[in-house]
Amino acid sequence: MAPASASRLSRLSAWIGGTPDPRVMDMVIPADGDGNGDGAAPTDLFAQIGAFLDRHALEPTVEHFRIARSFVLRDDDRLVRAIDHRLRDGGAIDAALLASLKPCAQADPLGSRRIAEMADALAARLADTQSTVRQSHASARDYEQALSVEAGTAGSDPDGTIKRLLALTTRAIARNRELADRLEETHRETNLLRSNLEDARRAADEDHLTGLPNRRCFDARLDALSAAAGNLDAHCVALCDIDDFKAINDRHGHDAGDRVLKLVARHLTTELGASVLVARHGGEEFACLFEHCAPDAVLASLDSARAMLGERILVNQATGEGIGRITISGGIARIGDDTAAAMRAADAALYAAKRAGKNRMVFTAPSA
Repeated sequence: MAPASASRLSRLSAWIGGTPDPRVMDMVIPADGDGNGDGAAPTDLFAQIGAFLDRHALEPTVEHFRIARSFVLRDDDRLVRAIDHRLRDGGAIDAALLASLKPCAQADPLGSRRIAEMADALAARLADTQSTVRQSHASARDYEQALSVEAGTAGSDPDGTIKRLLALTTRAIARNRELADRLEETHRETNLLRSNLEDARRAADEDHLTGLPNRRCFDARLDALSAAAGNLDAHCVALCDIDDFKAINDRHGHDAGDRVLKLVARHLTTELGASVLVARHGGEEFACLFEHCAPDAVLASLDSARAMLGERILVNQATGEGIGRITISGGIARIGDDTAAAMRAADAALYAAKRAGKNRMVFTAPSA
């Protein structure tokens, strides 16, 4: 056994049989029990994670451990699919791949934090508005009560009453102006915060390159469908992938690759129509949600879009060099009781389309 491998195994053995790093234990043992979500003992989970790391000659760092744990538990669909794809294609599960993958639960949700902060600020401004309105009402009541008191003394001290009424009115006018200025300023800040909040929400749901909805937005729509207690069999999902996209990047550069991604995004959006949610699901993969659409209609629509795209011959605008024809492959699945199972089925159908020669669409039924 090579020294490096022996070193890795010794550290894994220390984890399994000895006292693991507390940071690692926090990732393995949930707060409400002493095993993983499937009822396995912690040492069983450690053994599976250790086997994964050793099989792929990965250093047992905390970050690698976290990703391996997520893959073993299969609790992050995006991460699991990326690793499964690499394994199917015979590629290496190396540090570079793992560096590009972070479990969804561990990802830093900067967009979500920004939205939450602005929502808090907006709530504070709305509370200020309510406070100002209440103060305005209180000021009006105080003025009304003071007028009633002075009205009772007008007969006995008319000159004094007039002076006091003038003073009361002057103070009331000044107070109302102050409250009106505060209300106007709060209104301006509230409108600005509302606008910024809408911009942040759009940015959080949008892929910055293609302008399409992103995976977060797509998953949210799937969750909404699932929660709507309707007939999910009436809807379909599809995953479409640009064939041989890596070769385009390698030969023509990432700028050309980005233009191809944007072209395919526009093409799918235009050809599938406004009723279909087309999202960039990651890399060169696009997810499509067909609501109230039968599988045969979905297949016909996607196959038509695929064929029309394949008729175009592209040229690299920067160099004048021909890129050639761009093709896509896709997998389609009907949404049943489990949206995650439907996505897995669509992914399996996409892989089947790739194995069958690419540039085709395949429909499959979801499995549990």
